[in-house]
Amino acid sequence: MGMKYKVVVLGGKGTAVVVAEHIHDANLRGADIELLGYAFDDPAFGTEINGTPILCGTRDAYQRFGHLQDVRFIFQMYRSDLMKERVALRESFGIPLERYHTFVHPSAVVMKSVRLGHGTVVMAGVVIMPNAVIGDHCTVLAATTIGHDTSMGDNNFLATHVVLGSGCRIGERNFFGMNVTVNTRASLGDDCHIAMASNVVRDLPNGSRVRGNPARPYEGVTRAT
Repeated sequence: MGMKYKVVVLGGKGTAVVVAEHIHDANLRGADIELLGYAFDDPAFGTEINGTPILCGTRDAYQRFGHLQDVRFIFQMYRSDLMKERVALRESFGIPLERYHTFVHPSAVVMKSVRLGHGTVVMAGVVIMPNAVIGDHCTVLAATTIGHDTSMGDNNFLATHVVLGSGCRIGERNFFGMNVTVNTRASLGDDCHIAMASNVVRDLPNGSRVRGNPARPYEGVTRAT
């Protein structure tokens, strides 16, 4: 039996709360994990979020808890329009990669041949098929499906009900909105924004912004916290 980890979630809005309460639910289901609390910087939230304590500011988290070997961290401060900036923010905290926790909700189905990176979170009802490779610090929200032999780099964010076909090649810092589908064996570069309900049927180069069915390039700003 492995160590029971206590997790500090870096962030306190949106997906950070979703991840935190998934951890709480996993604990109730008997998983060897405990939600310790949040590291969050907005004083308007007071001392707790939904009954879970705000322990400290984001930049204080590792200094305060890093000496405790049973404490791990999960970063959830991403925004679809600021992916590069938020990755740089996380890196500025100086938390070693091995201290970031890889979390899989008990209701997810992750095949034994799947490889998951550090700091990656897999939410309720997700299915990840054989031989898929998911990089560090990826977020896979509820009811998403990732096909067999698909490989994905670091810092990707997949909203709920995303479907990636088998054999896809996904770069880094990509954002997939709700109900996005990606065709089998499609290749996507880095820093792409796939708007919700888009159907990606062909390869996308770095920095693509697409929407629709089939997905086509578009201009404009889409923001999600």
